[in-house]
Amino acid sequence: MSGEAKPVRPTRVCMTNLDLRVPPITESLSEHDHDLIVEAQRLPEAHAAGGVERVVTLKDRVWFKVKTGRWRGVATRLLEADHADAGPQVRAAPWWMGAAGFRREGDPADFYEALAGAVKREGGSSEKWLPADWDWKRLELEHAAAWEVEIRRIVCDLIARSLRSGHVYQAEFHNYSVRAWARANDGETYLVIGAENVADPKVFAVIINAIPDVDLSSWMPEPNGVVGLNPGPGEIIWSTILPPAVAARLLDGYPGD
Repeated sequence: MSGEAKPVRPTRVCMTNLDLRVPPITESLSEHDHDLIVEAQRLPEAHAAGGVERVVTLKDRVWFKVKTGRWRGVATRLLEADHADAGPQVRAAPWWMGAAGFRREGDPADFYEALAGAVKREGGSSEKWLPADWDWKRLELEHAAAWEVEIRRIVCDLIARSLRSGHVYQAEFHNYSVRAWARANDGETYLVIGAENVADPKVFAVIINAIPDVDLSSWMPEPNGVVGLNPGPGEIIWSTILPPAVAARLLDGYPGD
């Protein structure tokens, strides 16, 4: 697949044009099932293949047409210079659909006709359809939510694997390393979690909270490690008792290979 195959995100203005509710941050706006948003996802690859149609009436920057059924839209590919305040986020989300409406052939209310008129009234500027502060903040929140979901999946999978074998399992993500060990002793299951290179306590809180239905007050710091598991350089180790019902749910939810 082409390196151009990035999601095309609708802006808040575009969402309003389409009369769409804003979904929870766990749902990416680019994955909305509206026909026009679905069609827009084809644009990056079509652009890379030279198969896109430019909106010639918009001259201050390059906009491309998005069309399906009665729906019409315009999308653009940002450069980092377009939004210096957004920084590296532009690299992660360069494609945006800025406005949308209906096809009304031969009618001044036709989307592309109306768009051209609106740009003329703005002195030739189409800036109002570019992503604004709300759009960048929404993208940031989506990334944070997706990151938390991935941490939870990784941690729970490590615990489930350890519950089955009694061995220590480790995974790395971003700049962090996490170890999990579930150890049976006197009819109880001790759970030990180690996290390396985690300087931000909020990150460690996400790791600990990944285990469902375990009381946060039950976690105990283990600065000297536990029998069979010593902390590595920069590693924080905590332990708790894993309730049988929680262990059963983890085994059911993460069946392993």
